[in-house]
Amino acid sequence: MKVCLVTAPIATEFKQRDELDSCLDQPAVSGPQLGVLSLGAVLGARGDSVTVVDLDRAYLRYLDYSNQGRPFVEQAAALVAAEEADLYGFSTICSSYPFTVRIARAVKAARPESLVLFGGPQATVVAERSLSAFPFVDLILRGESEVTMPLLLDELSGNRELSRVPNLTYRGPLGVQRNPNGPVIEDLDVIPLPAYHLTGGLEGLPRASLELGRGCPFACTFCSTNDFFRRKFRLRSPGRVIRDMRYIAETYGITQFELVHDMFTIDRRRVVAFCEAMIASGEKFLWSCSARTDFVDDELLGLMARAGCVGVFYGVETGSERLQKVIDKHLNIEQARHAVVATERYDMISTVSMITGFPEETEEDLRQTLRMFMFSARFPQSTPYVNILAPLAETPVHVKYRDQITLGDLSSDMSQQGPVRDAEDLKLINKYPDIFPNFYLLPTPYLDRNLLLELREFALNAFSHFRWLLCAIDQTSYELFDLFLLWQKYRTKVQPIPVGPEMKRYYNSPSFRSDFLCFVQRSSAAENQLVRAFLEFEAAWSSLSHVTHTTDTPRAVSDVRAIRDTDILVRTSGTNLIELSSDIQSVINALKCGTEPVWVLGPHYYVTLDQADPLKRLYGISRELGRLLQLCDGQHLVQEVVSKLAPELAEIDASQRKAVVLGLIDAARREGLVQAFTQRRERPHLHDVAIPRRVAKIGGGR
Repeated sequence: MKVCLVTAPIATEFKQRDELDSCLDQPAVSGPQLGVLSLGAVLGARGDSVTVVDLDRAYLRYLDYSNQGRPFVEQAAALVAAEEADLYGFSTICSSYPFTVRIARAVKAARPESLVLFGGPQATVVAERSLSAFPFVDLILRGESEVTMPLLLDELSGNRELSRVPNLTYRGPLGVQRNPNGPVIEDLDVIPLPAYHLTGGLEGLPRASLELGRGCPFACTFCSTNDFFRRKFRLRSPGRVIRDMRYIAETYGITQFELVHDMFTIDRRRVVAFCEAMIASGEKFLWSCSARTDFVDDELLGLMARAGCVGVFYGVETGSERLQKVIDKHLNIEQARHAVVATERYDMISTVSMITGFPEETEEDLRQTLRMFMFSARFPQSTPYVNILAPLAETPVHVKYRDQITLGDLSSDMSQQGPVRDAEDLKLINKYPDIFPNFYLLPTPYLDRNLLLELREFALNAFSHFRWLLCAIDQTSYELFDLFLLWQKYRTKVQPIPVGPEMKRYYNSPSFRSDFLCFVQRSSAAENQLVRAFLEFEAAWSSLSHVTHTTDTPRAVSDVRAIRDTDILVRTSGTNLIELSSDIQSVINALKCGTEPVWVLGPHYYVTLDQADPLKRLYGISRELGRLLQLCDGQHLVQEVVSKLAPELAEIDASQRKAVVLGLIDAARREGLVQAFTQRRERPHLHDVAIPRRVAKIGGGR
């Protein structure tokens, strides 16, 4: 039987390339979809003809090369229908379910003789409603399908007794029929390696996703994981996972892995066994995983780090102990904080995910969540994140508030939803709220919903661009929630934008960044020395961003020739020099500990790469090197640099000063910070040329 599997579109939520590029480092957007490729491997192994249409890759090509006068949904449907198949199997997720429905409708119109099958998390939970609403969908296979899909294909090719296929929802003589659930797949090792080749392999990806296990024994009120994988906790064996890692490394050259399982660490014994197997293997694979903060401790995290773990995702959800009980998460917040600290201690990245917008949430609950957000922000290896709660279909929170949800211009981002909804998608969303509830907003009787929507945009973007400034304000002046309230009053005057797509675009724009800095400078927070230190840095960095580059380059001096007094010195492109009155590294170190820094009189000099977040690559250099780089502006000869800099070396004997300065110049040249040019009638300008260089830590730094 010919089968065409279609991935659930994720990238299509983003209508502009710049919006999409910001998410391409996330495996959910950039990587292949394991469920589809796992199923493809199973069907291929039994001799079925299998093709896969990767809609995300198709969408990237559409944005880059295609005529966008034709909607992508039409191009996607044509791409799928071009694959001759007896059955088209569509994977589904909540965020793009309307889009998938529209593609399936077009494919059925083009291939009426073929069957359209839905599977995946979203179709699983709304199977009966979907078949009732969409006559072009013939079958829905719920839950795990590596066992049930072959059974279905056998029945379709044989007696067509669909009632014998577990997990199947279909139309029978009496209307929509739902077969009982079959057992979960107990031994995940029997499932073959995902058929990565069906979507072009893993070439060009920085890391590969591998399924580590399935099933979650917990029952959080907002989560839909149990509807698909059920509560039976299962893990692949360490030997099987390592074997798959080796295959991927040998085939694609990838040695970093995203191990996919919501609850990896809940069975400590098996985590220890996996880590010990990784260490014993001698492989240097790096990997990341997800964990509950109440199922890790210092000893376990240390073992994970030695076994190659470089990152852990923690779903903390709320900083409120009260709300932890309400949502049946039951995490201890102090324990969660300790997990972040311990993860940082072992030099691993942590992602701390928070949710706001629970119907029971009060302002005090929200404040406690934001305190957890800012606690994470103080650790350089930790990234806090906050979402607006989405009522995922048939979860307890959706069932309870089903009749109170409302559709807004800007809803949750829990499922990678982009800033703008397609008009045709909206028609479906409006017509079938029980099928597409995740696009709606839950009631928040104790909190203003628009405030929450804007707060999320503010918190994420302020953190992204001004992490340490935000931490300084939080430590000295205002908690994040109070800062936001003050900011919102200011923003409504300078940018009176209603909540919606335009608001989201504003917070992602340079206008927000300049407005926020102006707001902080005018606020009482700027009276604090900690805050002023970061405002000074932002001003210095902003002034560097306006440096212009010329193209008329003089002849560079060979690295092997000694410089002459008449040569001209220029900082290489990318060597951005910053002079500050305070030691910014000691200020950051104090913020990490929540203490007051020791203020050392400047000037303090730094070099930083030309990038979006310069504080991530900020290198402290000596005062002497800083002064040298100031003079290497394309306007000074070597002899002029020596004459200006030598008198400043008061602690060195006068007879040795020229030699010391020349030695400093040679060291800066070797490190790629400075380039010498032969003299011309017109002297070169600063940053004339882009020269490959090594990043150097001279005089210490970060």
